[in-house]
Amino acid sequence: MTAAPVLQVREWSTTTPDTPSAGKLLRDVRLSAADRELIAELDGRASLRFTELRSGLSVSVGPHIGTVKLSSLRLVILPKLRLDNLMRMVAYAFDLSDLVITETRTTYESAEHGLIDLLGLSLLRAVQRIVRGGLLPTYQPRNEDLATPRGRLDLRHIATHPRLATVRCTYEDLTVDHELNRVLAAGLRLAASVMESRDLRLDLARAADRFFGDLEHRPLSTDRLETMLSGLDRRSSHYRTALTLIELIHYGARLGGHVEAGAMPLSSFTLNMNLVFERFLGRYLSEKSPDDVRIGMQDVRSGVFSYLENAGGWNQPTIRPDFVFRRRTKVVAVADAKYKNRHENPPSAAELYQLTTYGLAYSMPEPREVLLLHPLARGEFERATTLLFAPSAAAQHVRIRLVGVPVDDLLDGTLKRWWPLDAVNATAPVAARVVSGAGQIGAP
Repeated sequence: MTAAPVLQVREWSTTTPDTPSAGKLLRDVRLSAADRELIAELDGRASLRFTELRSGLSVSVGPHIGTVKLSSLRLVILPKLRLDNLMRMVAYAFDLSDLVITETRTTYESAEHGLIDLLGLSLLRAVQRIVRGGLLPTYQPRNEDLATPRGRLDLRHIATHPRLATVRCTYEDLTVDHELNRVLAAGLRLAASVMESRDLRLDLARAADRFFGDLEHRPLSTDRLETMLSGLDRRSSHYRTALTLIELIHYGARLGGHVEAGAMPLSSFTLNMNLVFERFLGRYLSEKSPDDVRIGMQDVRSGVFSYLENAGGWNQPTIRPDFVFRRRTKVVAVADAKYKNRHENPPSAAELYQLTTYGLAYSMPEPREVLLLHPLARGEFERATTLLFAPSAAAQHVRIRLVGVPVDDLLDGTLKRWWPLDAVNATAPVAARVVSGAGQIGAP
């Protein structure tokens, strides 16, 4: 079977049949019924738009990266960041402390296949590390009829069945056949179904059969994953990296069901870079803040709006800025993280309304400082942008500053010190702490 052509595009881009070079792959492309089913699955979950034109197909991408496999085309959405730095960002943001990220060019050609294969390869290595140390066993209760007594005897059953050659016993068996390992096996099988590389699909499927072939097999569900992640303790903490990778793959992967018999299922994997960027900044700001500054994340405030009339019985409106900077309990600034290319996308009216509301909702020194944090890739320079909300009828002013986060430089340790608030730096300077190791800023 001939492999579908591969179209590589960048996040926050639009490619049409008239786009030079890349657009030729979209000319005369028509969506099949299976394609439409998969795209419907993506609707509302990923910032992808497919538009059928007379000349072919138009593809628009927002803050998502990954791959989408259609009947006649495979779309690979590449990040602005280098792939090795992207993996460092994912490791740091989701606290994957032992994620192996030093080898980005592998036999699986990560640049060709996209992020999904890097995550799949990392999952395979994480599971192999768990297996080398020995799968976690646990005691499972058993109730069986045995020829040799074991554990606690069921005397009532023995008395009512005196002629049986066996005795009913209740005991606990030390086994690796339990829910945590079953979820690991299900995660490997899910990953094997959505990888782009045939070799990696085979390796993941073989690992599932080799390490977990005797375990009960059930499809993966969000509830099972969340239960296992929330239930990790000291004995099972080394499973966290593998389970978090499975969670990322499970959340981002979609499989199309209507395909021809024997054909490879249509699939997609998309990663929400808004979520990754926000999680990355939350951890970075908390770890690098001056000693007298505290960072509040997803700070929910419910007393900003109040209904004077509410015949519909609606819930009280709330606001939730991404970050609130407090010095000795006093708010000095509020910030929101938006994963957008600000060289090409100025703040929208909706974003400015939102940021102004955040500024007015907190008691702060005038003018109230609100930051709009956005990523800067290697070689991009920050374009100083400041807006002032200062209507003549109001005594309260809000100053909105766009602040670029030099993500590549922070991730590979090129930049030793960065802090978004100049005022905070001036009054409470701290030396930057550059740490190494996978999942940490400055990892080699």
